[in-house]
Amino acid sequence: MKRENFDLKGISPVKKFRLLIAMLPVFSIGAANADATAEQKAEPRQQVALVLAGGGAKGAAHIGVLKALEELRVPVDVITGTSMGAYVGGLYATGMSADEIETLLNTVDWSSGYQDRVDRSQRRVRDKEYEDRYQLTTDVGFGLEGVKGTKGVVQGQGMLRILRETTGNLLPFQSFNELAIPYRSVATDIVELEPVVIDSGYLVDAMMASMSVPGALPPYRLNGHLLVDGGVTNNMPVDVARDLGADVVIAVDISTDYKQEEDFTDLFTVADQLSNYLVRSSTSRQAETLVEADVLLSPDVGDMETTEFDRIPEAYQEGYHVTMAQREKLKALSLSTADYQHYIDDKQTARKQLRYGDEIKIDDVVINNHTHYSDQLLANRLNIEVGTEVKTRELEQSIQDLYALDRFELIQYRYDQVEEEDVLVVDVNEKSWGPNYMNFRFFLEDDFSTDSQYSIGASANFTDINQYGAELRTNVEMGTDKTLEAELYSPFFSQQKVFTTLGLRYNKQKRNAPLSGFDDTSLESTQDFLPVTYTEWVGELAIGYQEALWREFKIGLRYTDGDGAFASLPSIGDVQFERTGIFANYRIDTLDNFSLPTRGVYFDINYLISHDQGNGEISLSNEEKDTSYEFGAKLIAATSFSRHTLVANIDTGFVQSKNSSVPVDPAEIGGFLNLSGIPRNSLIGQNKVFGSLIYRYRWFDNDFGLFTSPFYIGASLEYGGVWSDPDIGISDAPLYKAGSIFTGIDSPIGPIMFAYGRTEHNFDSVYLIIGTTFK
Repeated sequence: MKRENFDLKGISPVKKFRLLIAMLPVFSIGAANADATAEQKAEPRQQVALVLAGGGAKGAAHIGVLKALEELRVPVDVITGTSMGAYVGGLYATGMSADEIETLLNTVDWSSGYQDRVDRSQRRVRDKEYEDRYQLTTDVGFGLEGVKGTKGVVQGQGMLRILRETTGNLLPFQSFNELAIPYRSVATDIVELEPVVIDSGYLVDAMMASMSVPGALPPYRLNGHLLVDGGVTNNMPVDVARDLGADVVIAVDISTDYKQEEDFTDLFTVADQLSNYLVRSSTSRQAETLVEADVLLSPDVGDMETTEFDRIPEAYQEGYHVTMAQREKLKALSLSTADYQHYIDDKQTARKQLRYGDEIKIDDVVINNHTHYSDQLLANRLNIEVGTEVKTRELEQSIQDLYALDRFELIQYRYDQVEEEDVLVVDVNEKSWGPNYMNFRFFLEDDFSTDSQYSIGASANFTDINQYGAELRTNVEMGTDKTLEAELYSPFFSQQKVFTTLGLRYNKQKRNAPLSGFDDTSLESTQDFLPVTYTEWVGELAIGYQEALWREFKIGLRYTDGDGAFASLPSIGDVQFERTGIFANYRIDTLDNFSLPTRGVYFDINYLISHDQGNGEISLSNEEKDTSYEFGAKLIAATSFSRHTLVANIDTGFVQSKNSSVPVDPAEIGGFLNLSGIPRNSLIGQNKVFGSLIYRYRWFDNDFGLFTSPFYIGASLEYGGVWSDPDIGISDAPLYKAGSIFTGIDSPIGPIMFAYGRTEHNFDSVYLIIGTTFK
């Protein structure tokens, strides 16, 4: 057919315009036909699902996978996960990039997720003093129904804090399809023993339920279920991704290698093997459902333990490399640069629609109080200001200030909308195994030359006395020294700042008296002595003010009825005394650890005015009645840089009285880090001056995941002594130089140290210390 050439020359403008108008329908039809042809040629994009298995610290491999997928421009349209896979997947579903998640994980102290107890520096002064002595804090509950224990090593408070801070405290979702990427987590119903898919609600709940490793964390109650880690029933939820409409699945398996015969050294190894078998079985069942178009990635992290969080960078690299090794197959899922940018833009648009806790003005606070404490006490401790935007870290600190009382199993909070108001709902749950608790004490110090010093003890704490937090604490100890003690603590108001204490204590303590008399406090006297037994009944009534949890002031009355007797030579006689006095005490304590501090300050100052009366066979003084003025102060300051720690210690005590010749409440010196080189408490006197500088190096951490037991080496320089002669001043007092070298670990039962100490005049000792708080 011959094509005609149209020449518009010579046609008037009006005719040209009419001609164009006439041809518009032809152009429209042509354009529509072109669009239809393009639609017929363009195939709909396949929906890609990423399925992330559980595996604790090994889950860092998932981030490497995500990083590689981003570089290959492979979109993720659906994401499902279990345990650590649920956590990493949940973060990615909010619109975060792989780099953002990597940066976030590198800032998280995962070991703190398995340590619920608030740092010592932030707890109450009275609790610190108690826990320093009764260091075996089993927290066992007891009552008329018998002994009760916890449901997990920890209760999840620390892990919830990590999840809330890293996710940004998102508000609840009607469906997790509302996230930037549709998301599901999988947990296990521990009652029904079946998988539970979590598809809505709070993202933190979905993560926490899936991450609640049995034994380490208690079952997590959610929507009527008791949920634990989903690894046992569905560790790699491919089927959940299929149900969400996935066309292609990229599954990431981070299973742990099976142990070999030589690895079976204890019952925990057997339990680990059985647990690993169940998890790998569920993973294998899901892997068998994969088809040729799917991709199975297996990073080489099988030799990693689930709690080896220090190997996170290694796991990340393994995930990246194994993904890049499959780049040829993954190219089939890759988008063009323009299309991938559209995909990123859509995710970021969805991300901007999410509501984070930091952006919410709190209109009201609702406390669901499941404790015996008053609502006002809880509200005072939380101290959350209504009508303001409270940042997550500030809110977490408020929760921690309440949790520091150490009487709660779990404190949870969430944002909710009630009648168009943003409400912060706080659920406070008291320990289900309480309200009465037992803790224990054990220590041993042996210098391999004198009698060993040892003690075993138990303490019972009764907390359900009134709604303001009154407690009755009873202690009993047997060993070198014996103690029976009971103290009632009762705050006056719900703020718990003003309180009163009423205590009764019986002590029986062994001390060494030089053969040459109490005025002899030379080093030589530690080699030639008579044992003296001090027996005391002490009653005390005090009122106190606690401005902050780490600062306390007390003033009160104290009565002491005691005697000192030479146990081996009763014919020498004894000294009996009564003391009635008024005392004042002020203490600041921000140390993170009393025995092996790395940071903080401890400052304790006390003053006692007492009326003393003696009537024993040995004269208390030149007069039967005496008035004593006693002043004591102790300072410990610790600072650390990298693995190095310096601790300075000053300990002083002075007594002013009328010619007192027998110390009725003696200061003691001797033992490791307390004039190292002579036996523990082998010198006694009315007055004491002592100072030391201790250096420690943390050689390695002994990181067991749920806890660490750092290994230390160190040395000390020490100077000080005691004396009783009232005519001697500090300048003339018998003060001696000493030093030590030591090594040991900070174990769950307390410090275990092996040391060598030496004083001037060549007195030396070797020490073995287990579980004691040396000063």
